[in-house]
Amino acid sequence: MVLNADMQAAALNVLVWSAAALCAGRWPVKRSARRGRARAVTLLALVGLGTLLVLMRITTVTLMGRESRLFAVDRIAVALPALAVPAVAVLVGTVPRLLAWARRPSLETRTAAFAPTAVVPLQITALGALVGLWTALFTILAPPLLRPALLIHSSVVLFAALAWFRQTRRWWAARSGPRTRASRPLRALRAVAVMTAVGVGGTALVNLAAASSRLPDDMSMNMGPGHAAGGHHGGGESAGAAGTTSVTSLTGPRDERPDRRYTLVAAERTVRLASGRTVRAWAFNGRTPGPTLRVRQGELVEITVKNRLPGENVSVHWHGVDVPNAEDGVPGVTQNAVRPGGTHVYRFRPEESGTHWYHSHQQTSVQQMKGLFGALIIDPPRPERVDHDWFLAMHSWETENDGDVTALNLADRLERRRAAPGSRVRLRLLNSDRLTHEFSLTGTSFRVTALDGNAVNGPTPVSGRKLAIGAGGRYDVEFVMPDRPVRLTEIQDFVGVRDQGLLISADGRGEVAPDLPSREFDPTAYGTPAPTPFGPGSRFTRTKTMVFDNEIGFYDGRFRITWTVNGRTFPDAPHLTVREGDLVRMRFANRSHFDHPMHLHGHHVLVLSRNGRPVTGSPVWLDTVNVRVGEVWEIAFRADNPGIWMDHCHIGDHAVLGMMMHLSYENVTTPYRVGRGTGNRTE
Repeated sequence: MVLNADMQAAALNVLVWSAAALCAGRWPVKRSARRGRARAVTLLALVGLGTLLVLMRITTVTLMGRESRLFAVDRIAVALPALAVPAVAVLVGTVPRLLAWARRPSLETRTAAFAPTAVVPLQITALGALVGLWTALFTILAPPLLRPALLIHSSVVLFAALAWFRQTRRWWAARSGPRTRASRPLRALRAVAVMTAVGVGGTALVNLAAASSRLPDDMSMNMGPGHAAGGHHGGGESAGAAGTTSVTSLTGPRDERPDRRYTLVAAERTVRLASGRTVRAWAFNGRTPGPTLRVRQGELVEITVKNRLPGENVSVHWHGVDVPNAEDGVPGVTQNAVRPGGTHVYRFRPEESGTHWYHSHQQTSVQQMKGLFGALIIDPPRPERVDHDWFLAMHSWETENDGDVTALNLADRLERRRAAPGSRVRLRLLNSDRLTHEFSLTGTSFRVTALDGNAVNGPTPVSGRKLAIGAGGRYDVEFVMPDRPVRLTEIQDFVGVRDQGLLISADGRGEVAPDLPSREFDPTAYGTPAPTPFGPGSRFTRTKTMVFDNEIGFYDGRFRITWTVNGRTFPDAPHLTVREGDLVRMRFANRSHFDHPMHLHGHHVLVLSRNGRPVTGSPVWLDTVNVRVGEVWEIAFRADNPGIWMDHCHIGDHAVLGMMMHLSYENVTTPYRVGRGTGNRTE
């Protein structure tokens, strides 16, 4: 809300101060006392309204800064000085002359109000307001700010000098006597010429911006000195010279007999939701979600992927599993995408356990949403027994007649299942959708036993809390079935409860009104503390701050809303190059309008703090950190899995429009290429 108010204040400042500058800059002519006073009063009213809007902008920036310095630093360094300093000059130099004009309206007092000390401050304030709006919408600034701040303020000072010189000449001309106006045809010709020049120049600039924003058709994801992605990746940090290890050598065991073998065949299929709606889906083995792959921790797994999709390449990423880099399934980085009729074999030995999942990483925003995903359950050596173990994916399906419809798996209406009272129930909740989803569980208390597949230490009973799961995230929820129905419901903030969900009872019947808890479950204050290999007091060898924004502009040849990291989009978004063994701390600050579930491949991260508050409960290990609007997270990880790894927002539409980075180990390169011309689409 504060961010929206700040942008509205920025836009209103542009309108009001521009109107005041144009009005004050009109050539002084003799008017009646009534008309002269009316114009002076109008200008005073605009200045008064503009002053209030400047105070409003200061207030919104202050409120943003109280949440986190990162939310306001660019506005404090650039936008506010460019607006507030000349606004003070308006109060000092412009207002007294306008008051004199309003009290004694005449050509003399109007000419005095035409002086540079009266007009130029208004013009500079209008420019400062435009700078504030531009940097809030079109060119997002993020730390480090010294260079852009100096450039912008120097440009404002240069504009002020030129405006002062021009206005001085105009003022002296006005004092010398009345101006002879050009004939009406000449004025019309001038207006047409100006509008034509502006139109031609604007069209040329738009075409140039669109062309320069196009992504290369063929680029490399190699980073560090001597490497660039199509001439990009200038925003990275390097720990040293790049080495020569290829991702192709970072494979799983190739000469051992697998403990488990699976085959996944990607093909088109029409599926039917529980309501009868039909979806033209892409499915693995004819099912969506695809078949559940269940393995045991430490087993060698071999998964063969076959592509039977006409005209579409695919790949498979094992989300939340720290596989060797070559097995990660990212086309253009760790492999070439599997072409129609092709086959690719993945081999890895999972060292973690818990609820994970797999999905296509070729154009994820399209292929995953069409149904190319499924559960990957890794059991520990001694799994804890439960009576019912259910995997539930929250997903949006594009139906043939009714548009997007959300469902738990394929249940787009209330689903009923049976569980005897006293039985133990585990719900493995996955959000495979584009946006954050919130769930309530009515009829019993429950325990959150795992986050992103990582066990929670000492989970305690929870009730009256909603579970917010970002895209790609997983929660394991367990409870003992009571002698009454229990209902899992997805909640929408604006329209109440959906008509879907899962109702569990002894006989599959019964009703229960779903709860609508307003308070959110906080994983950073849940469970019991336990030792961790590092923590907030550790000595970190690398620290990186990432500020998330959305801006308006051209990207890949089209004008659209883009998603930026430190003011930049892929492939220029900041990456990080590390040495094996580095202990890395990262800060995520979300000052955009949407949540950003940040997913780092190949590593699990430990949460250090959320919104400045350290973790007080169980250690929180995640692979997808859902940074909600206005939040700041601090996380850390050990660089112990060499490779080139994606680090991106797991909302596919955000990744495809810029919010995509890479973590690169200094001694690793890739022979693969990405881009339209290669058949590999990383996002």
